Amino acid sequence: MINEKIDKTLDFIDLDPKFLFSILKKYFLHITIFVTLISTLVYLGSLNLDKKYRSSAKIVIEPDEKNIVNIQEYSNFNNTNRINNQIAIFKSDQVLEYIIQDKENSKKFEMFFAENNQNLVQKLFNKKKTFNTKSLKSILSSSIQISNIRNSDILDLSFISTNPRVAKLALDRIINSYQRYEIDSKIQITNYANEKITERLQILVKEMDIAQKKLSKYKKENGLVDTGNVKQLKINEIQTISKRIIEAKQKYQNQQNDLLSIKVADGDLDALLAINDLNTRKDITDIKDLLSSNESNIQSLSLIYTDQHPKIIQAKDQKKNLKKQLKKILDTNIEQKAFELSNLNSFIKLSEREMDKVTSELRDIEEKESGMLKFTRELESSKNLYQSFLQRVKETNEAQNLQISKLKILESPNLPGSHFYPSPKKNSFIAFIISFFGIFALLFFKEMNSSALRNTDAIESLNILQLGVLPRVEKIKENFDIIQLFSSDNESHFAESIRSSRAIIESKFNKNSSFLITSSNPSEGKTTFAFNLALSLEKSNKVLFIEGDLRRPTVLNRFVGIQSKKFGLGEIISGKSELNEVIHEIPGTNLNIITSGDVKIDMSDVVSKDQLKKFFDTLKIEYEYVIIDSPPVQPVSDTLILAQSVDNNFFIIRADETTTGSLMSSIKKIKSVGAKIDGIVLNDVDTSKGSYGYYNYYQNYYGAYQKT
Repeated sequence: MINEKIDKTLDFIDLDPKFLFSILKKYFLHITIFVTLISTLVYLGSLNLDKKYRSSAKIVIEPDEKNIVNIQEYSNFNNTNRINNQIAIFKSDQVLEYIIQDKENSKKFEMFFAENNQNLVQKLFNKKKTFNTKSLKSILSSSIQISNIRNSDILDLSFISTNPRVAKLALDRIINSYQRYEIDSKIQITNYANEKITERLQILVKEMDIAQKKLSKYKKENGLVDTGNVKQLKINEIQTISKRIIEAKQKYQNQQNDLLSIKVADGDLDALLAINDLNTRKDITDIKDLLSSNESNIQSLSLIYTDQHPKIIQAKDQKKNLKKQLKKILDTNIEQKAFELSNLNSFIKLSEREMDKVTSELRDIEEKESGMLKFTRELESSKNLYQSFLQRVKETNEAQNLQISKLKILESPNLPGSHFYPSPKKNSFIAFIISFFGIFALLFFKEMNSSALRNTDAIESLNILQLGVLPRVEKIKENFDIIQLFSSDNESHFAESIRSSRAIIESKFNKNSSFLITSSNPSEGKTTFAFNLALSLEKSNKVLFIEGDLRRPTVLNRFVGIQSKKFGLGEIISGKSELNEVIHEIPGTNLNIITSGDVKIDMSDVVSKDQLKKFFDTLKIEYEYVIIDSPPVQPVSDTLILAQSVDNNFFIIRADETTTGSLMSSIKKIKSVGAKIDGIVLNDVDTSKGSYGYYNYYQNYYGAYQKT
């Protein structure tokens, strides 16, 4: 039940500010008293808390550029790891022990702790703070705060204490102790490294002697002194022979091609002269030039003489002789080519044999050299390690004589001028804000779920038109029914209130409209108001009253003459009756009525809002006012369908019974389907109290529906 109330309360966080202001106005005095009391108590309590002071400093710890004492010569820590390690060292027992073991420091701490002022509680109980040297380590460890400034090597240090001088002294001594610890640690590591390096040097000397002996023995066995130049000469020789073989093979290939062309020419001079090598030889070129000149001479003589002329015959004989001579020269060159081809073949074979020999010699040299290089490398490696460790001995000796801290102070520890805790004004203000909202939330919860509405204050904040206030009717005359009290007791205060509501409705709303009357829960007076309003309107208007609660009718059995007629709204919706069969007239009035009928159905299962709207629009043509008495909003869903189908929705609130939460929940439900509340009536107004609560109503009403 409580969880349901909380959920319902949370649904109204978006309430109109005017409603919240009305709650604040109602409980302003209570809130003011409680908030002021709580704020004052917090302020007085803060004044009696121990004052705390903070001394701060900034330092930077530079990384080691040379790991001269790192035996493993390898570090797996990044900058973050390094900074975290330094922070841990600051809080370590080793650093704090330097402070505790210093008697001068202990005396200063004891003197400063004795200066602490006592607060009011300590004075009342005569409780003095005592200093214990054994607890100093715990105080230093718990009060020091260290943080790393992002993306830097800078550390921000602070120390909190109830005495400003203690805060400054502690921070200053912690920094000094860290520097002392750092230097002592380096000296210890340096001494250790020096011992290890000396041991390593002795081993290296022995290893160098062994390597030197192995190298000398290998050289002696293989007759080697320095094979470097011999190897290079062999490589150069191989390159020369290789180049020579390539050139010879190229010439050999060219000669083969020419001889093949000569064979194909088969003695044809023109084909032989087409071979490039023969064509470019000088003796052949000279004969070709003479033949060309002779041919030109023959052509010239042919223009002057006949073919039998001695000069022409002589020129032709000369041509024959030149060709014979050319043929002879070509044959000589061809024979020479064949001879050259044979020589080239022999040359290539000799060069290849020479190449194999030189290559074999180079391979032999390399094998010997690789063995020698193995021993040479061992010797050189031992010498290099020896020189490296010898240099480190010198460096560690120098480091041992000159050790400095990597810690640099950017801002020295300061003496706090004022305390940062407590802050009475700040605490009082925070208490004021928290208590204000806390108390207001409790009152809001009470107003929403426990307090029943008694007057129009909360209603006014909703910005909904107030149609009127109906008084509580304590006594009803005999044979009178409250549902038609307006007609039976026309002079009563109740009847006058109905007339006031009628006047507002007639002035604010158009005629030929439909009006839904509903409430949050049963028994809040919606039927009483709806029927009496209809009776008042029918005096000068044509009015139709519709009993919209199909599952729990309250009007049907009150009137003689229509109680036996079972046709009503349920039959129309289910299609079992026509409109003219369900409209009845209230005896003694001009008021027409459609009862709920005999059919008990869930309206949302059989009819849509559009169908209902068309039905009501049809009725508005005949009637100036169509009043629908609907079921309450909370127990069933019928009202949400009806609210979307009518022109106006009126809401009935029962004084001292309808809770604010129930009202707001109902309004929100109606708004969630796109409808709105156009007017509110406060019913049964009286100074007496009597509320059964929203949830009891819901359970009782819903149980009544379940039974039907």
